[in-house]
Amino acid sequence: MKQDKKKALFIAQKVFAELVFDVQSLEGMPFTMPEVQTYIQGITVGGHKVTDEAKLKQQILGWEKLIELVKTDAFSVSKEVACSIQEVIAKDEALEVGQFRSGQVSIAGTEYRPPKAGELDDIFAATIEDILEIKDIREQAYRLHLDFARNQFFYDGNKRTGLLMLNGHLMSNGYPPLSVPAKRLTEYNAGMIKFYESGEHSEMMTFLKQCHEEMYNRFD
Repeated sequence: MKQDKKKALFIAQKVFAELVFDVQSLEGMPFTMPEVQTYIQGITVGGHKVTDEAKLKQQILGWEKLIELVKTDAFSVSKEVACSIQEVIAKDEALEVGQFRSGQVSIAGTEYRPPKAGELDDIFAATIEDILEIKDIREQAYRLHLDFARNQFFYDGNKRTGLLMLNGHLMSNGYPPLSVPAKRLTEYNAGMIKFYESGEHSEMMTFLKQCHEEMYNRFD
């Protein structure tokens, strides 16, 4: 497909509610698509916990921040940008926000143990160097999401931060955004568990490529 940053940003704005809905579904949040659309319009929706509404608000702000970073050429594949995004989307959730975790974490559903906190800076630098050696920009982006999730750089919000970093890299290079559709959530979760345990990227890379193709085929 032809790379066009202006069109990529246009698509992100066009499907903004869908991007927010899919990312909150990824976290098992209880909002329907119409409720997300209503909330984005500035109208509160009834029947939900205040904490859930606050969390939804932060996902909206996270996407808005990312789009602004791309629009102003301020996005980069860096620790600084990743921390600034995580600080927004994990506000009031994580033990620490806006910085790499200082202690050990685990991932539900797998015996895989993420790296120790003291290793994260070196792992991040090596991971980014490794990713940027890949020739295809889209594959670089998919890897960003996967490696953020597996290394668990933060106490919380790793998949969401990785997904926004993925999209920042895509859109900055003229590719439309990628979203994991809520209807494929079970498939995504099962694939991620296998990926955590094996460290093999190929299966989830194929899955993310399919999700991406579904998005840009709609606007081709």
